[in-house]
Amino acid sequence: MYEASDPKYVEVSLAQLPDRHPVAFFARYWDAKRSVARPLPHRTDIRPSEMLPAIPWLLILEKCSDAQFRYRLAGTGCTELFGVDYTNRLLGENIDPEATKIRLQEFEYALNAREPIFSRTPLPIPDREFITAYRGVFPIATDSAEADQIFCVIAADKARI
Repeated sequence: MYEASDPKYVEVSLAQLPDRHPVAFFARYWDAKRSVARPLPHRTDIRPSEMLPAIPWLLILEKCSDAQFRYRLAGTGCTELFGVDYTNRLLGENIDPEATKIRLQEFEYALNAREPIFSRTPLPIPDREFITAYRGVFPIATDSAEADQIFCVIAADKARI
């Protein structure tokens, strides 16, 4: 379990997510792609056509150094929610430094623990802090059995698919 220093960040369990929320949908999808032989989904296991309801709310991040992640993709729902397209940007651009620190720790934890993390938190974006969202951080392996990519699904807490 991950513990953040920000009291607005609240870790939740999968059972606490609304069943029809995009994060809950993707959590079930991610779990179905695992197996006893491979407890972490490989990038080639993920098929966009099988997860259409989650795609607008999907962020794909890749680790580009020990302390940095780059957004490879930002879904249209995320872009609307945040008010900015993060595609090809580094984590931390346009968000509070404390929120960046929490995200880095959270992503590192998910990669190392090889398990998802779920949370409910206000958006750490100026003029958007009034929006509360559920987030799911899912580790993915690309070239080996090691987790090296993050799929993050984030949508307003009232969103449903």
